[in-house]
Amino acid sequence: MKAFTKVTFTILLLLLTSGFLFSQDMPDLKVRLGGTVQGMASYSQTGGVDTSQIGFGLRRVRLRAYTSYGKHFKGMIQMEVTNPKLLDARITYGLNENFNVRVGRFIGAGVRSGGLTSHTVIDIVERPLTAQRWGAATIGGDYRDYGLAVFGKIAGGLSYNVTIHNGDGARNIKATHKGAGKTLNSGFAFSGMLTFKPASVKGLEAGGYYGVGNKYFNDYNAYNAYVYYTPSQFEIKAEYIGWKNNTSEVSSAGYYVFGGYFFTPKIELLARYESFDPNADVDEDAQNLITVGARYFLFPTKKTAGKITAAYVVHGEQGTAVDNDVFYLMFQLVF
Repeated sequence: MKAFTKVTFTILLLLLTSGFLFSQDMPDLKVRLGGTVQGMASYSQTGGVDTSQIGFGLRRVRLRAYTSYGKHFKGMIQMEVTNPKLLDARITYGLNENFNVRVGRFIGAGVRSGGLTSHTVIDIVERPLTAQRWGAATIGGDYRDYGLAVFGKIAGGLSYNVTIHNGDGARNIKATHKGAGKTLNSGFAFSGMLTFKPASVKGLEAGGYYGVGNKYFNDYNAYNAYVYYTPSQFEIKAEYIGWKNNTSEVSSAGYYVFGGYFFTPKIELLARYESFDPNADVDEDAQNLITVGARYFLFPTKKTAGKITAAYVVHGEQGTAVDNDVFYLMFQLVF
């Protein structure tokens, strides 16, 4: 952990100093550093009062470095420090707003409430359960994969994203890697999505995604559809997510509905209902969650910079009920 932290800071420091060292020869080179700290306290109860637990910890501690060269090239590196891991390492070439190409390890086309929702703006304290399970069943729990993406705007508020990737974010595959008598990258995964944001309706966003896994080591089909409406004073979000593991023939699906209301510029009241069915062929195995809470923004004009979120989650199971409610309190600072 200490060694990783030293290496991380060394890399970020080199990126920062490179901007000064080459500023005279490359005046268009820019480097910016940033990060996130999320501290969390929780109280949970599982099966009765004798198994209640209180916990304190760091949910996320991330360091980021952004670079840009001229008008067309951008880069970003992001690392998680609490559980040392490289999250993002990407290079983007943007010809214009209609055509961009991205390579490396990054968040591609996928579920809206997954990685496409930044950790700095997650509704309440955690992503919906279905989005978490979708990530674990497809590209991985951090919603990132190695690949190539082409994305941009089409017309009339319509945008696209087409991502070709390995299909498992834990595999950094090279052409020389072999396994089971064949090259591991003899297949690939595909993800595509369309997003619609009409200029005539402020805060409205709708879209859908379809993905196909790499048949050689993670064969799946996945899809979603969502509608977000977030004008200035309130928020309404709904999404349906489904996928099928083509090896086990198990189909899973779920949905959520979220609502938020700004009681004052600094205080937002929150609520979310969600349901997840891990196996469509098995009866009475669904999980239903009800979450209520509120968040306090330290800087109303820049809501992600600092906030305190409190939430209470009522977790219910069909069939055998388990008493596993959880109370969360999370502090966030983004710099």
